[in-house]
Amino acid sequence: MQSSKQKDLANTNQQNLENQKRQNMEDKRKAWIGQANALILLLFIWGAEWIFSALVDVAIYWRDLDWLKQAAFITAVVASLIQIWSLRKEFRADSGEGVRERSAGSLAQAGARSSERSGWGHPALLVLPGAMLVAAIALLEAIGAVSPLFAPVLRAFILAIGFVQVGLLLGRPLVYLGLWLFALSALMGVWYLGYSGVVLEGMGGISLILSGYMLRVWGR
Repeated sequence: MQSSKQKDLANTNQQNLENQKRQNMEDKRKAWIGQANALILLLFIWGAEWIFSALVDVAIYWRDLDWLKQAAFITAVVASLIQIWSLRKEFRADSGEGVRERSAGSLAQAGARSSERSGWGHPALLVLPGAMLVAAIALLEAIGAVSPLFAPVLRAFILAIGFVQVGLLLGRPLVYLGLWLFALSALMGVWYLGYSGVVLEGMGGISLILSGYMLRVWGR
């Protein structure tokens, strides 16, 4: 009888421990989503740029509008830099607020805010891997390592992998979005390579905007 009670107590403790772990993971996920919300505007900017580029690729059959694609790209870069700069200012404001909290004796609250940041750090840091990937692809295209015909497939593959990686932390819908885009990229690369620039840029842009919408909904 006593052994049965001990076993039930052990099972209860194990269940409580698992529930606590799940709760901790959910708290971290919410904190990460809160940090990622600062990047929603960047997703919208580049999603719109990809869609616009795809539309220009369609219209380019009738008129030479390559300059328009370059103008859209430069506009997206400038808008992104402005947004990143605003994140930097926000980071300074949050740091100053943390100092004021500690000086006022709110150590518990400051510690909680610090632990929420311990997953990814400041949201602006999430831009760094993406910027490195964009720079790497641009370099590969510039030196001729990647044919312009295959460049849209490469970009779509990298975007799909990024969705899956982030989705493992934030939610399954992003994983499904990444898998769908990966399958579409493989399909276009094997059978419809000539249309990959239009289709993958368009679908990639829609995916970026959709991911930004998901983050906005999850962050409410």
